[in-house]
Amino acid sequence: MQTYKKLLLQKLTDNGWALITQNSDCDWWLEEIWTIQSIHDHRGLELFILFKVDPLFEGQQKSQGVSEVAATVTLPTNRIAVEENSLALITVIGYFEQQADQLLEAINRYRSVGTE
Repeated sequence: MQTYKKLLLQKLTDNGWALITQNSDCDWWLEEIWTIQSIHDHRGLELFILFKVDPLFEGQQKSQGVSEVAATVTLPTNRIAVEENSLALITVIGYFEQQADQLLEAINRYRSVGTE
């Protein structure tokens, strides 16, 4: 598992989310989809974490081409839908830990107010 995924998973766990499934059988523009579930407030609420591949990536290992991580309420049907319907969209490049905190803030806010 990539370092940024380990960090994100730890932050999710620390914030009351559990990783339920991991799916790597994805379209070309996705490397992996995680289904996460709240284990605290609004127990059972599920969201999706998407690992998006850079459209210009030409390598064979999609995991090396991940450029963005998105959190969504539903599974999008295409790349554009992710950008239009995500709770949060962050880049893997740069200050990932701070960006991961922003993603957590967005999904925790959704859990607390968006589901009422």
